[in-house]
Amino acid sequence: MELIALSIGLLSYLFYIFWKISRELHILQLNSYMNQRYFIWIQKNFLKTITLKEFLPILIIPLLFFVAKPLFYLIWTALYIFLFLSKNIVPQKKPFIVTSRVKRILAFTIILFLASLLFVFSTIDHTNNLNIAIIFTILATINIFIFIVILFTNLMLMPLEKSISRWYYNDAKQQIKQMTNLTVIGITGSFGKTSTKFFLNELLTEKFNVLMTPESYNTPMGVTKVIRTTLRPIHDIFIVEMGAKQRGDIQELCELVHPQIGILTAIGEQHLETFKNIETIIHTKNELIASLPIDGIAFLNKDNTNIRHLPKSRVNKIINYGLETENLHYTAKNIQITATGSQFTIQTPAAQQIILHTKLLGKHNIYNILAASAVAAELGVSWEKIQYAIKRLEPVPHRLVLKKTPQNITIIDDAFNSNPVGAHMALEVLQAIEGNKKILVTPGMVELGAKEYELNKAWAEQAASFCDYIILVGIKQTQPLQDGLQAKNYPATQYYVAKDFNAANQYLQTIAHSGDVVLFENDLPDTYNE
Repeated sequence: MELIALSIGLLSYLFYIFWKISRELHILQLNSYMNQRYFIWIQKNFLKTITLKEFLPILIIPLLFFVAKPLFYLIWTALYIFLFLSKNIVPQKKPFIVTSRVKRILAFTIILFLASLLFVFSTIDHTNNLNIAIIFTILATINIFIFIVILFTNLMLMPLEKSISRWYYNDAKQQIKQMTNLTVIGITGSFGKTSTKFFLNELLTEKFNVLMTPESYNTPMGVTKVIRTTLRPIHDIFIVEMGAKQRGDIQELCELVHPQIGILTAIGEQHLETFKNIETIIHTKNELIASLPIDGIAFLNKDNTNIRHLPKSRVNKIINYGLETENLHYTAKNIQITATGSQFTIQTPAAQQIILHTKLLGKHNIYNILAASAVAAELGVSWEKIQYAIKRLEPVPHRLVLKKTPQNITIIDDAFNSNPVGAHMALEVLQAIEGNKKILVTPGMVELGAKEYELNKAWAEQAASFCDYIILVGIKQTQPLQDGLQAKNYPATQYYVAKDFNAANQYLQTIAHSGDVVLFENDLPDTYNE
């Protein structure tokens, strides 16, 4: 009886702790397997990582000295069943992906844990209640502080992971080097790169066999995977989105794919949290242009102040595009934005006036289409084909996508991410679309470093002028927005602070009616859930 009760107790414990391990691995994955970022997340979310109820098993350990051991094991079992059933499950915006790296970390963690457990159980006197109390105290403590085990395991495996990544990287590098007829186009920027990539792919497909990196595959390992699994000799053009979290990231991607064409969409204050200052962002984004060969082509958004002040490039051919600056090779004029899309005229280097129609909304999409059109035209795609392709362009998911609900409420879905420029433009779209009440639902902007409070407060002040009602998501997260609304004397009866997106949606249903227009601006990553 005692052995059965002990076995059940240990199984309930293992079941719960394996769930915790998988949860912590998900957080580690969301932080790009970087221990420093994972540890910072733990510091900011300590009460999510360690909950008071997980101390209950430690509190019952003194019972070992007053009740029979089988009864203690059953109480222990009941507590871990309770912990498992009462665990806080938050809907995942970015699901946990069991990659090969996750499997290695998980296997190493389990082996380390079980080996330690086996060693302890094989070396102690099971008849001594004090020894048993020590063991169960250790087990409960490991459960509470399992993140330390994950940190340690990840640290131990780091040399192996770097070796594996380097092998895959070099293999992909060799593969792309052998494709001598392949044209590689690199796209980077603080924002706009994903949309520009999707649009360019549609335009170039009119003439070429094109492969683009899918979704937001924009890291060295993500691009490496695409090269090794999808890129083939039949492809004429490879469009590579290039993201960065620190200096040197884009240079590493350029050393992998060797782009002949580079597009720099914008340089702004996105990701200041990791870059620390705008100078580092400028240098990092310019790594793409600096890596181009002399006979390459650089496409630069010259409306962007930071791009205008880049150091002189060695590239012979530079194509400047924009909407407002003088002396541009490609520019868009006569812009008209309605609830059904946009119309504008592109002026080419040959002084042609090309009228384009698109279902897409927002001034920033005009920039993205302009960049894609300029590249396609320079690569020989006819303007007739460009016009046709742009007319059938679909919005990139969660980037100013227009929807209608059965209740005749217009939804502007701009939830993918948020940056200062895009957020301002989204409010302009909200203002431009005809409707009754204009409602904003947002948690604000993140990853803006020391400027996060200032930029969110300023954006809330702008929103106060555009919106009839505002729903803020996250009590602590939206404090800068709340301060901005109060600074503008925005009526307290016209904004609501929701705990999370579920609460925000429930409240929205009570205030939104037929004919209203609702903008969903930004949807925080899982690592920002309060």
